[in-house]
Amino acid sequence: MKATVIRHGETLRRTKEEINELNRMIQRLTAEVENAKCQNTKLEAAVTQAEQQGEAALTDARCKLAELEAALQKAKQDMACLVKEYQEVMNSKLGLDIEIATYRRLLEGEEHR
Repeated sequence: MKATVIRHGETLRRTKEEINELNRMIQRLTAEVENAKCQNTKLEAAVTQAEQQGEAALTDARCKLAELEAALQKAKQDMACLVKEYQEVMNSKLGLDIEIATYRRLLEGEEHR
């Protein structure tokens, strides 16, 4: 009987140690889960912030692209106007060159008389 009591006592002690070890493991795992949850929350916040910054940068880039496209269109229109003016000036110059050549021939003809 005494041996049975000792054996049961030993079994009880081992069971209590095992329960204590399992409780410590549960506490450690619970702490790890809490740390993981905290880290997850921080990472989600960082992702959200990065998404917001990305959207803001994309919106800004689209706005700048629209401005650049408008500036390019205006530059093309200005260039077309300048080319037209240049052609008009060159036409006038050609007319004046012809007129000068005509007067030069007239003057040279008068000098030979």
